[in-house]
Amino acid sequence: MYKKILSYRPNFRPSLVFLLIPILISFIFIAKSFDQYSERENGESKNQELENNLITVKDFLFGQFNSGSAKFEFNARNGDSIQRILSDQKISQADINNVLNAFRREYNVGPLRKDQKIYLIVKREKNGNLVSRLTVNIDNITSVHVFLNKDNLYEAKRVTKVLTKKNHFVETTIDRGIYRSAKQSGIENSIIAQFARLYGFEVDFQRDLKKNDKIKIFYERYLDDDGISQRTGNIIYSEIINADKNITLYRYEYPNGTMGYFTPEGKSIEKSLMRTPINGAKLTSRYGFRIHPILGFNHLHQGTDFAAPIGTPVMASGSGTVEYAGWKGGYGKFISIRHSSVYQTNYAHLQDYAKGIRRGAKVQQGQIIGYSGNTGSSTGPHLHYEVVVNGKKENSQTLKLPSSAPLEGSNKNFFEIQKRNIDNLILETAKKK
Repeated sequence: MYKKILSYRPNFRPSLVFLLIPILISFIFIAKSFDQYSERENGESKNQELENNLITVKDFLFGQFNSGSAKFEFNARNGDSIQRILSDQKISQADINNVLNAFRREYNVGPLRKDQKIYLIVKREKNGNLVSRLTVNIDNITSVHVFLNKDNLYEAKRVTKVLTKKNHFVETTIDRGIYRSAKQSGIENSIIAQFARLYGFEVDFQRDLKKNDKIKIFYERYLDDDGISQRTGNIIYSEIINADKNITLYRYEYPNGTMGYFTPEGKSIEKSLMRTPINGAKLTSRYGFRIHPILGFNHLHQGTDFAAPIGTPVMASGSGTVEYAGWKGGYGKFISIRHSSVYQTNYAHLQDYAKGIRRGAKVQQGQIIGYSGNTGSSTGPHLHYEVVVNGKKENSQTLKLPSSAPLEGSNKNFFEIQKRNIDNLILETAKKK
């Protein structure tokens, strides 16, 4: 769970100890001779005095080796807590309570996330260990520090890095899948997911994108004082270029602050449902008749199967309300979402559900609702996806879905202005590279 990364003892002086060792050896030798003499001349009283002197020297040396402080770095596991980490370091319960009370004044104390970073300085004292300083990384830009102030009381301080927004442009050629190519170009996971959500209405990433196709993404990054990207914002512009078609999208900010993505002509990319509700998966079984892999007979496969590693995030293909989230026979762990009086989508063989996904929960298009798995009547890890239209299961890959309304009137005029500004920003960013 953790490792000791550094230990130091400000009061420990090695030269002094090494000087004392020969003195101690001589002292013991003389004492031994004196002990023999004492037994003959003065009995037990001198021997007892000698033993007391030796114990004093031993305690002094032991104190030198155990005084000072030690630094630790912790990588938390799921379910770990600050209480447990401090207890493992033999911190008294009273001291733990004081540290947690100070921490609560800046942030809620709860279970730690897996791999969450915690840094601890423990002060070694003869009467026990004390927390000299505790630092908990809440995320990659925020941390909470607990320390002893000048009055020897615990005080807490929350520190947030100051970030600067900087636009970033990436152009890459697809080699072995869009996800791997994007990662090799330094594109963050959050932007890859956002890109997949945008184009998920139009593009089947397994069938439509091929080797040597190109993608372009212009997006917001937030950098710290060292120029390191700590988080990302929104995609501003994106483009897919292949032999069959080019799809270019511009972000448009409405006067009320909401955003949408449109082609250069002002047509919305968004549709009522996404064609592919999972990123980086391979379409392995289409809608239609097939031999059932478990039951062994020919039957109508009324859905689409996407092979994906266990734990791959599954998204809601449209906004709506969760009608069912639980075990459903051969479907295993199953989610059903009602999008309107016409459309419903189903997601089967899940490994687990995302936090907050239960019957009656409201979800947004592209929101992670669960994680692909191998539950129920399944021969391997995959997502079984169904689209139900007016109570009848339809082929999600060929179903024609209505698009959102195109921009008109003043919104179309504002969009043209924003589009020109984005084109200029891309040119300026490209020149600085």
